[in-house]
Amino acid sequence: MAKCHPGDRVRLVRTTDPYTRLPVGARGTVRLIDGAGTVHIAWDDGHLLGLIPGADHFEVLLPLAQAHE
Repeated sequence: MAKCHPGDRVRLVRTTDPYTRLPVGARGTVRLIDGAGTVHIAWDDGHLLGLIPGADHFEVLLPLAQAHE
């Protein structure tokens, strides 16, 4: 799984959540990473699904630090 920070843009590769309607390729912005390591993402379509490291996979499109260079 990619290392990310709040504000980074990401793309969903795979999730184990059987109830989500998010398609592979969905894009969103990292909101926060909680104490358990769950990456909470505000998806562009309005979903607020958190991803679990090791179970779900995503890629960082453009880290926030690079976006400001």
